[in-house]
Amino acid sequence: MSDNPAADAVLNLVKSQHDVLEKMLKNVSEAGEAQRKAAMGSLERFLSAHEAAEEAYLEQATKNLDNMQGWVEKLTELDFTSPDFVNQFGEFQKSLLNHTQTEVNHTIPKALKDMTQAQIALVQAAFERVSRSAETVE
Repeated sequence: MSDNPAADAVLNLVKSQHDVLEKMLKNVSEAGEAQRKAAMGSLERFLSAHEAAEEAYLEQATKNLDNMQGWVEKLTELDFTSPDFVNQFGEFQKSLLNHTQTEVNHTIPKALKDMTQAQIALVQAAFERVSRSAETVE
């Protein structure tokens, strides 16, 4: 943790959203063929909102990281019941988890360190909107 409680709050919020993403990834990977499309749709919506907040407020945090939305677009073009989807999803899952670890451990703390309190408040508000819009994940 840092010596800035507002920055710590943002980082904790991002971490909680990454936990939601992990649950959503698990839901897709464990879903039967009939439920996979719906689970993937929930993941896609949440990830899009999360990435939009990152891109709008944490530009530094998203530099040089894989574009997860590109993966999602690729996956949604596949037949959700095919072995190809399962294989590609496994690669996406590894890539997304790697992405979230890099964000939390390096890029987001660095970006927040360079921000004013007012900028951090804007970032926090953006991620709070993402959390409020999230679908319940079991």
